Amino acid sequence: MWLKNVRYLDYNASAGISGSVRERLIESLKTSDHWSANPSSRHRAGQKEAHALFDSARVISKSLGSMISPDELIFTSSGTEANQTVLRTYAKLGIGLIIGAGEHSASYDFISTLQEDYPGVWVRILPLESSGVHDLSQISVLVSEAKRSGLKGVGLSLFWANNETGVLSDLGALQNALKDLPLPSLLHLDGAQVWGKCVFDLQNTPAHFVTFSSHKIGAPAGSGVIWRRKGSEIHPLIFGTQGSGLRGGSENLIGIRSMAFAVEELDPQVFAENTRRLRDRLEKCVLEQFPEAVIFGSSAQRVSNTSRIGFKGFAQYENWVELLDLKGFSVSHGSACKAKVVEPSRVLLNMGVPKELALNSIRVSFGPHHTNQEVDDFVDGLKQIMSSKRASSR
Repeated sequence: MWLKNVRYLDYNASAGISGSVRERLIESLKTSDHWSANPSSRHRAGQKEAHALFDSARVISKSLGSMISPDELIFTSSGTEANQTVLRTYAKLGIGLIIGAGEHSASYDFISTLQEDYPGVWVRILPLESSGVHDLSQISVLVSEAKRSGLKGVGLSLFWANNETGVLSDLGALQNALKDLPLPSLLHLDGAQVWGKCVFDLQNTPAHFVTFSSHKIGAPAGSGVIWRRKGSEIHPLIFGTQGSGLRGGSENLIGIRSMAFAVEELDPQVFAENTRRLRDRLEKCVLEQFPEAVIFGSSAQRVSNTSRIGFKGFAQYENWVELLDLKGFSVSHGSACKAKVVEPSRVLLNMGVPKELALNSIRVSFGPHHTNQEVDDFVDGLKQIMSSKRASSR
């Protein structure tokens, strides 16, 4: 009950389960006889589940592009598993890995595991510019280094939209950067923060793999998706039956069905219009009220719902998230996977942000149902906190 009056402004961490998805899932569990058999089984009960799985996959694939087919999708237990499956595939192929300096910890922190499991795996970090975008000029430099090291190819893993700053990758510029490289290259995009927020068609991207997460679009956590471009026949290991050889195990039909329910509600154009208005209102008010504030990534193209705000003049972390929580607002200090550790954001540090400023920053991320009043109330709450800090420092 204590959450009743909390304004949840941490949509990038999790969209929560939408009310209609919850209702449809409960109704489906009550009335459907799908849920007992394994969809890989050849008997009628199993094949009935297989049909339900295909129908859900068809709905999901349509949200990813007009020509995307269900057999291009590989379902996982989470966005984290989806990302790590692609990275592990690169390592198994024996190609080099170039990973962005601004990647989600689910990918970035997995590097050490890959290095333990595949001794000698070649890994390089693609730096960020101060705006938060990837320094694409370094791709050819790193690929040339990989060629000198005797590698036969490279795999890149980059965010489509950064989860902390909202900065979007320029896919046109990225495609140009991947032309005429001295080695064959594969591209993975982490698309968790664009699904339902941006209008896109995966066929029009330069990616070979794109990964998504169920709980970013209003479905329960516990499901993820890998899209694999048709024709990327780079090695026999990515072929097979279950999951095209990328993973094993029975599909989570309830999770996949819930994703399909959530997908049917997505309207990325409306989402972008509504949340951009709220984000711009927030940033305008913050900069007016707090001249010492900084909006990170504001000079780059960003996903519409995300604002990363820093406050100058503080040497230690000033409990922004905790104090705002007491005011009734849920925001983030950074990646949800790192929420228990109060440390400067690696993403901001790699953008060249000073440690103290990176430490004293918050992420506000809006969903489709937020209002102008919530923005105004949030700014008022922040104003009260800042006034208290200024008074205590006198």
